[in-house]
Amino acid sequence: MKYFLSFLGGMITMFIIILLLGIIGQSGIYPRLILFEEDGACITSNQLKIFQTLESDMALAEFGVFPNETLVLLINNEGKAYYDNLKINIPKGKCARQIGTYQYETKQGIVKTVPAVEIK
Repeated sequence: MKYFLSFLGGMITMFIIILLLGIIGQSGIYPRLILFEEDGACITSNQLKIFQTLESDMALAEFGVFPNETLVLLINNEGKAYYDNLKINIPKGKCARQIGTYQYETKQGIVKTVPAVEIK
């Protein structure tokens, strides 16, 4: 009976640990991504260039010309894969619409906040 209770206690402990890890994992890979309840304004540009890919469907992109370039987090819900240096033309009638903000830390340790956009 003593061994059974030890076994049962171990199983319950393992279940709790797995449950907690699942909850922590659901907070997202990008906890600094904050999505708005309603879509925001369009960012005017007809082309974005991927600067750094974070996931196959999520990347930091820039538009504009130095020194007036703007960095955004581009989120793709259409299943297309992103890769570094990819140029994305925004179709007529659509725009890069802000859907939230994203905060990240640069290699220099500076925290930056950029608009999170989706082509809509």
